[in-house]
Amino acid sequence: MGEVVSLDRYRNQRFDNYTEEMSDSMVPVEFAVGFSDRSTCLEKIEQYGIRDITAYRLTEQPNTVLHLIGVCDAIWLNKKILEREDIGDEEIAQRIDLIQMLENANFGLMDSLWRSFTRKAEIQL
Repeated sequence: MGEVVSLDRYRNQRFDNYTEEMSDSMVPVEFAVGFSDRSTCLEKIEQYGIRDITAYRLTEQPNTVLHLIGVCDAIWLNKKILEREDIGDEEIAQRIDLIQMLENANFGLMDSLWRSFTRKAEIQL
């Protein structure tokens, strides 16, 4: 089973605005929820009452849509799943690892990655 490690004490001062950066950063819903099926991810997101999802169209494939959710929402969702759902040890470990990855990701790099190959879609969720 995964072990929760607090990396706050290892961060240097350049991460003082970490919470602000994190709230502005986005990740694909499949990564945020931990399921490969987008429909299952969206159902789980809806079940927990998260309404802030952004859709982007891929610039090279305009019929393909990338759904993104805020990192703070993704962390909150995974913590709630751990608290409320009866899941096995393997999934518990995966969720803990996912939370740690989300907490320690390079948000500037992720945001520029999404901007490099997407444009905001004109669809409402």
